[in-house]
Amino acid sequence: MIATLRPAGWTLSALPRVDSKTGMGAAARALDPGFRTVHPGAYDGQFYWGIAIDPLATGALHHAFDKPSYRYGHPLYGWLGWFFSAGRARAVPGALAVVGLASLFAAAAAAAILGLGRGRFGWEGLFVALNPGLISSAVHDLAEPLAAALMLGALLALVGRKRAVAWVCLALLPLAKEPLIVISLAVVVWEFVQRRRRYAAVVATTVIPALLWWTYARIHLGAWFTSGDTALGKPLVGWYRAFLSQGTLGDVGFAIFIALFVLAAFRAMRVRGPVELSYLGLAALAVCLAPNATVAFTTAMRNTAFLLVLVPFIIASPPLQIRSQL
Repeated sequence: MIATLRPAGWTLSALPRVDSKTGMGAAARALDPGFRTVHPGAYDGQFYWGIAIDPLATGALHHAFDKPSYRYGHPLYGWLGWFFSAGRARAVPGALAVVGLASLFAAAAAAAILGLGRGRFGWEGLFVALNPGLISSAVHDLAEPLAAALMLGALLALVGRKRAVAWVCLALLPLAKEPLIVISLAVVVWEFVQRRRRYAAVVATTVIPALLWWTYARIHLGAWFTSGDTALGKPLVGWYRAFLSQGTLGDVGFAIFIALFVLAAFRAMRVRGPVELSYLGLAALAVCLAPNATVAFTTAMRNTAFLLVLVPFIIASPPLQIRSQL
């Protein structure tokens, strides 16, 4: 963040990277004449800033989004920016930055505690704290650190039999990032296979808040969140093009992480549990990432950040055991 803020006069409004040549840039300057917009170099953080200004898409700002129905499919980070800024537009950049950094810390702490609970030294927290995708996301006001904190918080609550906390974290996960609905589905499938159908039904209700919101957004915005169809494509096509477009250093970086992900996937297929099922579900989505989601190394690491967070719980023994009958 320092590298971004120093040349911008230390104003936190530089972090969302709002495009000065769009309606969002005009709105930002109208709300705050000192707002630091950019062009070129705009990034997705600007849409979370927009959601924090227009949380229910009832104002005019969301009309300036590239794909409003897609952006409002995962509004939780923007909602928290609105909440902690108390609805004051000038305070939104600061609120988003605080939520992002706090989420990164909470996710690393949760991973470390899960590791300590398995009799280890908490090194699992390093897969969060040194996660390039999560670090990049925190710098650019993106939702991945929040989603990672909720995912690990859900696992920590499941392990510790914290019924209410687990339900809340699982319910909020798809509102932070839609693909993370696979975490709830993995727990449901596992419990159903183990013939604990009553508990499976309880966990299944965690998808209801997201379904209700997505239905509201569909009615209000005229399309489902899947209208952002450039994120997924044919299996492996995005990764193939990513390797073709990178230089030697980029290829080495991709190869190291992909090898790690593949190793964890093989391990997940051998050791069965809800964590392993979650990993395989996220890995299947990662295989189908579109070229625009993989060509840039930082973007690829952001889109696979959750896999990297789960890797230590997959490849290390003993496996993470989630207790049933919360």
